Amino acid sequence: MIYLLLFLLSAGLNILVGLHQWPYVLAGNLQDPDSYMRLLRIEQGIRAGHLVTTVAGGQSGAGVMVEWSRLLDMIIWLLAAPLAPFLGWHKALFAAGVALGPLGVGALGTSLAWAVEPFALRRHLWAAAAAAALLPAMASIALPGVVHYHVALLVLIALTAGCVLRALREDTWFGFLAGVFGGFAIWMTPETMPFVLFAFAGLALRWLYAPNANTLLAVAAGCFDVLGFGFFVDPPAGGYGVPEIDRLSYVYVSMGLILLASAALLLRVQARSKRWRGPLGLAVMGVPLLGWIIAFPGVIEGPSGLLPHNQAAAFFSQIIEQQPPRRLELIVFLLPGVWAVLYAGWRVWRESKPEAVNLEGDLFLAAPVRIPLAWAYITFCAAIALALGAGYLLFTSFSALFATALLPVALSRIDAAGGALAMAKRIALLALVLLCPLLAAHGAKPSTMATTGRKHLSCSLHNIGPLLAQAAGKVVLAQPEDTPELLYRSHILTVGSLYHHAIAGFMRDRAAWRSTPSTTEPVAVAATKASYVLFCPKPGRYALVADLPPVTLWDALEKGKKPVWLRAVGHNQDGWTLYKIVP
Repeated sequence: MIYLLLFLLSAGLNILVGLHQWPYVLAGNLQDPDSYMRLLRIEQGIRAGHLVTTVAGGQSGAGVMVEWSRLLDMIIWLLAAPLAPFLGWHKALFAAGVALGPLGVGALGTSLAWAVEPFALRRHLWAAAAAAALLPAMASIALPGVVHYHVALLVLIALTAGCVLRALREDTWFGFLAGVFGGFAIWMTPETMPFVLFAFAGLALRWLYAPNANTLLAVAAGCFDVLGFGFFVDPPAGGYGVPEIDRLSYVYVSMGLILLASAALLLRVQARSKRWRGPLGLAVMGVPLLGWIIAFPGVIEGPSGLLPHNQAAAFFSQIIEQQPPRRLELIVFLLPGVWAVLYAGWRVWRESKPEAVNLEGDLFLAAPVRIPLAWAYITFCAAIALALGAGYLLFTSFSALFATALLPVALSRIDAAGGALAMAKRIALLALVLLCPLLAAHGAKPSTMATTGRKHLSCSLHNIGPLLAQAAGKVVLAQPEDTPELLYRSHILTVGSLYHHAIAGFMRDRAAWRSTPSTTEPVAVAATKASYVLFCPKPGRYALVADLPPVTLWDALEKGKKPVWLRAVGHNQDGWTLYKIVP
């Protein structure tokens, strides 16, 4: 019953946090380009009779291979299927996508509370459920109309960690479940792999003090089973032999196989080696994994390693989530993670004192004397998450995840320690972790005033369909970040997009906007095969041309000085103008 209430608390707070966004979403809008691309890909798959990886219409008609696995697509399809007979697939998928936010946050709050329940008083579990919905680093990826995997991967990481903590008592069933949830997390996206392996490594540390080869084998078996099944039903677009590092492929299945083989060998080490059992076992588990990383170095580099340096710099500079947090964003997104690192570090020091009372029992690594080691490892993992968040907005939710999980633990510690100031300490802690980021987020909201003094229209794409009807089936040069919504709302073909497997289209799109207007169509524009250009003036200078003098095609259109090879053929009330390219 308590977990149902926690689910409702997290889901309800998610709805309330996004209250001002609901009218916009219920009018038929989503929050970001990836959300449109996700629903478009699923809908195209339904029409094709199977879920797809390549979205038709991008790259001047060649299509855009979107690297996401199809696991979340399957979940959304299942949510939409009961509604499809009544609403049609288009509206049913939209409804399922919108429902994903509250459902996902409800599951996140519940899974985090369950994960830390052995170390927290039940009356404080609500703090994890509330923080999952309120912390900006997680609330921002679960706004109404965000249809993506970010919340789902946090749920899977929380479940993996919760099962690992219970498997520390040699519970092989929880070990197997830890492997299963970890496998699903990697299938969802390899972004989760470091934290899945960190969770598994907690059991490897346990090996130093107790023979737990059976549990480690169960973990490896669960992980390999899911990765193997996922690879079979959801291979890369290029087939089973393509070594993709940004989605499930044989790269990660081989990792699962290495884990399984190492754990099986560990059984022999456990049975035959006594004196050198600990370090030898770590070598058996660690050396093959190191060899795997050497064989696939792109796993460490991530998606940026897939592109030449000059293309990667141009491409990733256009993606907000790939930028580091700045100014007030440091408080908004990183303050809870900083607290998590400091709190875990303080627990290392506190539990090292001889007179320390072991409030968590003997679960951490199986004996009270080893509590400091467990907290040291948590500090290390939380610090890694914080460092990633400091480098990329995309990863700030990972450090917030640690804060959310540790919050009920810290509140319970205050209760157990007692004292006249216990209530004041709890209030101060909640204010620091929950209230300060929210206040900073309010102060960090960007101004909506134009920097040029010119009045700009909304540039909303909600009603773009009628304007683009005359360009149906033709290539339209537009800003690459608008491609998903344009494909979702019309029948045109676009040039570039912000998906790195479509880098060629992005570079052509970028070159076209950066070209210098002339009396004839520039070579860069002709290379896009575009028949039309779609433009809407916006405040500030466009990032794709910001490093150039203001003499580009974008600048000319922004000033209302269209080149002679363009003829305006349509305009709408939101500020969009459609130009036809003429000889």
